[in-house]
Parts: sequence; structure tokens; C-alpha cells
Amino acid sequence: MSGKLCLFCCQNFRPEIEAVIAAEGWTDVIAAAYPALCGRPPLNWAELHRLLEESCTQVVILGRACLEGLDDAPQGWPPVRQLSLGECFHLVAGAALVAEAIARGGYLMTPAWLADWRGNLCRLGFDEGNAAGFFQDFARELVLLDTGVVPDVERKLAELAKSVGLPATRLSVGVDYTRLLLARRVAEWRLEEERKQAAEREQDHARELADHLSAMDFLGRLALLKDERQAIAAIEEMFRMLFAPQEIHYVRFEGGIAQCGDALPPELVRQFQALQNDWAWTDSGSGFLLRIARAGEPLGAIALDRFAFPKFRNRYLNLALSCAEVCGLTIENARTYRRIQETEEALRMSEQHLKMAQAIGHLGHWEWDMNTGAIRWSDETYRILGYEPQALIPSYDTFFRVIHSDDRTRVANRIDQAREGNSFDIEYRIVLPDGRVRVVHGVGEAIFLGADKPPKLIGTLQDVTTQEQPEVLGVIQDITDRKELEWKLEQEARTDVLTGCANRRYFLELAGHELARSRRYTKELSVLMLDLDHFKAVNDLHGHQVGDLALQKLAQVCRAILRGEDAIGRLGGEEFAILLPETGGEKAIEVAERLRKEIAAAQVALDGKPPLRFTTSIGVATVAPADSGIDTVLGRADQALYEAKRSGRNRVIAAETAPSIAK
Repeated sequence: MSGKLCLFCCQNFRPEIEAVIAAEGWTDVIAAAYPALCGRPPLNWAELHRLLEESCTQVVILGRACLEGLDDAPQGWPPVRQLSLGECFHLVAGAALVAEAIARGGYLMTPAWLADWRGNLCRLGFDEGNAAGFFQDFARELVLLDTGVVPDVERKLAELAKSVGLPATRLSVGVDYTRLLLARRVAEWRLEEERKQAAEREQDHARELADHLSAMDFLGRLALLKDERQAIAAIEEMFRMLFAPQEIHYVRFEGGIAQCGDALPPELVRQFQALQNDWAWTDSGSGFLLRIARAGEPLGAIALDRFAFPKFRNRYLNLALSCAEVCGLTIENARTYRRIQETEEALRMSEQHLKMAQAIGHLGHWEWDMNTGAIRWSDETYRILGYEPQALIPSYDTFFRVIHSDDRTRVANRIDQAREGNSFDIEYRIVLPDGRVRVVHGVGEAIFLGADKPPKLIGTLQDVTTQEQPEVLGVIQDITDRKELEWKLEQEARTDVLTGCANRRYFLELAGHELARSRRYTKELSVLMLDLDHFKAVNDLHGHQVGDLALQKLAQVCRAILRGEDAIGRLGGEEFAILLPETGGEKAIEVAERLRKEIAAAQVALDGKPPLRFTTSIGVATVAPADSGIDTVLGRADQALYEAKRSGRNRVIAAETAPSIAK
């Protein structure tokens, strides 16, 4: 137990109480003495407060007359018990012995009083010359209750007896009675302390169990997060809920280096950079830094400081260390998921570019697995052979039916040679389903996957019909400057000068082409309609120049978020439209919501004024079979935009699915 029991007593009994404390070895008990005034004047709490030590968890005040008039302890005191005795001398002797001595006319004294008997006579208003009459008037003898704790009492007793002219008796009482009296009080206090500490331990255990259960709940949810920013926010929320720190800072690590931003206090930057172990106390000593790592690689670190209950910091640290591994796993998973998304996006873009390049160059590719017999054609290979992509299942027979009858034997021989490991490069004719004859250039080679496995044939097919032109004579002219001027004029004719977006005419042209492509290849297509909220108020309050800056900022934010294949156009005023190829309704709503949040977070700097912030309302529509054209899709998106405006602005509304065409 860290607390102490404070025993307040009259100074005439202090030696006996200190002797008992020493004999019993009560290191958790303190004795303090107040003046022996016998209630003249009464004790007060201000005088007693000077005796109080900070470590005291309970005070017991022993006495009789001195305690009269002493009310309850004021606020700020530890628990106080007033032990009022029948007689002060009951601290050292039993009631019967004290009563018998008083009945014989005895003047009772303690060794401490007798040790300074001349000073005590003076405090009573007497001296050695005139004290005899006073004592002889109401006492027949002097009685010393000798406890054996003060030396030389016999000589002192003889001196006093001679001075007042009374006989003297010394009763040897020892300190056993005092020991019994105090032992009970000490035992009661220790029992109370133990019960109190047991209750506190039980409460601490309950709080710790609750913290662990809350942490487990949070950690279970952390494992589901795939975005690093969301994971960091959830980690901060978990520690804020568990430990109630007044300060919390997270730093991201990349390549083992802390990415400290400008907003971080310099002293905290230094602590993060100096962090070498799994944790460290903050400079204030009231918090700690925790490293979040995975397989020894630091992924981040978090500083938690100025806890609401700093006495629990060690417990908080242990719990935080037990959570750190799962936090590291969550951050690692989020980064892995991001890399997978980036890789998938790069692969998708690569495939898209390959398809575009093949379409532009009329170049298709194919694969033939000689083990399974499976053949795969690219979309452009289908088109070169005169079919819509995926219109039929590729096969050897289908391919040879397209080859001109005069060229089949030659092509078959080259393929047979390729099966033996030789490559081939051949031009031949094909006859399309509509009867047209085309010239194609085929290149192929065998890839061996193992000594005991048939090879896989891969190759390309290119339509070179248009490249067969007769030779002509002519001249060469450098027209580079003219072409650059034509390109520049074409760009200006397509672009909105203020925002750099596509203008209305060019956007509608792009939208028409994209709609046709989506229907040809059965791909999804979505459209967003955006309108800057309260734009007229921006112009009226800040002027048209600031309004132009707001439109430019909106376009800048959109371009930063959109993909390369997406398109944004300004249809007029503050109204914009966005094309999202190969994007369904749910994904389009996600993109729109992200645009809305980023636009709301953007700001336009103003000279000498707070920055301008603005919001946007967005309508979303996805192409449906019933849409007759791009105008119909834009009209549904515009209706959703109107509903977003009517519902309070700064929100995303998706248009209802277009009704099916009646059959």
C-alpha cells in the first residue's frame, strides 16, 4: 500500500504513540502532535492542516477536551475519524485504573508532561513559588502514569513533588494498552485500504477488459479496409477511443523514411525521425510514439500524447503494442490493394491501347494451343476475317474456310512447318463473308512449353490490301508547318478557351462516337452532368474574374481525378458534362461522389481575403437500351442534376433507369 495512516494526538502522548509505531514496525503509520491546550482554545482545522502530510489516506484524531467543538473535516481532506476518549489518559491506561487514581485525589500526569513540568506550570500561570497552594487545594497526591518511554522521570517526579508539597506515586503502565488501542485502528485502516485497492483493481481490470474488447472489435473492422487513408483514420479513431489522448499525430513511412509534413511540430518531427525501436516515450513523458511495421519494415508511426488519465500510460502502451501488428498488416494490405488496382488499371489501359493500335493498323493477333486445340482471336482478327468480335468460336476449320482456295495449300504447309519449330511469314488472300477479297500478311512462330508437350503457335494477322498501290512518280514537299497550323486550328475549334475542356460541339461529337462504340462492343457507358452551386452569387459578390477562376479550378480538379479515356466538356456557363467509358452505374456514382468531395475541398486564393470555396451538384445517368441517342442520356443526367439542386445542392443524384422499349 502506498498511502499512510496519520495519527494526530496531544503532544503529552506523542512519545507513547511513536514508541508503539516503532516497536510494531508500522512504516505506513505517522504520528503528529497538536498543542496540549485541553480545549482552551479548541482545536481548529487550519491548525491541524499544518500536521497533514500529502501521503496520508486517512486521519485518526485522538483526544478528549481538545476535540470538543471540532466539526466535520472540510473539503480536500482525506477521510477523518475523531476518536474522543472518556479521559485523555485512556490513551495509556485503562478506564478503571484512571478512575481509581482520580477518586484518591490524584493529579494524573504523563511522562511527556512531567519532562517539562516547569514549562507546564508557567503555561498554567504559576511558578515554583506559588504553585503549591493551587495543587494542594484540589489534589492529595501526584500520580505519574509511567509508560517507560521517557528517561529520568523519577528525578523529575521528586522535584515536582517537593515544589508543590504533595506526595508522589509512580504507576508503571507501559505501552501495552496504547498498543492494543492503536493496533485495532491500524488494522481497520489497512482493511479499508485493501478493500479500496481491491475495488480499484477490479475496476482497472474491468476497464482493461473493456479496452481489449473494444480493440478487438476495431481490429476486426480494420482488416476489411482497403484504402490506406481510411485505414489510418480508423487507427487514429481506435486509439482516440481507447486512450483519450489530447494530441494524436500519424506519420507515413515510405522506404523506411518518415514522410513528415509541414504541419507537424518540429520537436515531433525530430522524435519521429529518431524512432529506432517499436516505441518511445514522448518528450513530455505523458505519452508515447508507436511504430507500425510489417515484417520489420516501418510503414508508419503514431504519436499519442497528453492522455486524459496519464497514470494508465503503461497499460495503454502494452495494449497499443498488441494492436500494432494488426495495424501494420492493415496498412500493408491497403498498399498491396492499391498496387494491384494500379497494375490492373495499367493492364486495362495497355489492353485498351493494344486494341486501339490493332484497330488503327488493321493488325490482329491469335494463339493456337496445340495441346488442347483451343484457338483465341483478338477483336481485330475477327474484324479482318469479316466477323463481329466474339460472333463465333474460333477454330482451324473456320479459319481455313476464309482463306482463298488457291492459297490454302501454301498456308497449310507453312503452318505444318511451324509445328516443327519453324517460324513463318506469308501473304495470302482471304474471302470475306460478303464476297470481298482481301490480302493479309501473316506472321507466326511456335513456343515450346516443355520437351513432352506440343508447342503453342502465336502470330499476327494484318490487312495489307490498302498497301498494294501501283508505283508512281512525283515530288516531295515539306508540309510540317502547314500540318501544325491545321492541328492548332483544329484544337482551338474543339476546346473551351477558359477551362481547356472540350467545347459543347466537340463534346457532343465525342459522346456520339462513344455511344456508338459502347453499343457495338456491348460496353457500359455513363454520363455526369455537373453544375457549380450558387455561381451567380459568386459572380455578384466577387466579380466575373473570380467566377472564371472558380470554373478553371473545377475543371482542374476534374482532370486530376478522371482517367485518360474519360472526357470532360463545358456545355455552357457553369454547366459541365463528363463521359465515363466502360463504366456502370455504381462505379459512376463513386466517381461522382469523389469529384463532389474534392471540389468541395478545393479553394481559390483571393488577394487580401479568405479563400473562396464552392460546391457542385451532379447528376448521373448510365446508357440504357431504351436511350435513342446521346441527347436522351444527357437529358436524364440533366434531370438528375435538377433533382440534386432541388434537394439542397452539393450532392449526387442518379437518374432512374430508362424504361424498356415496348415490343
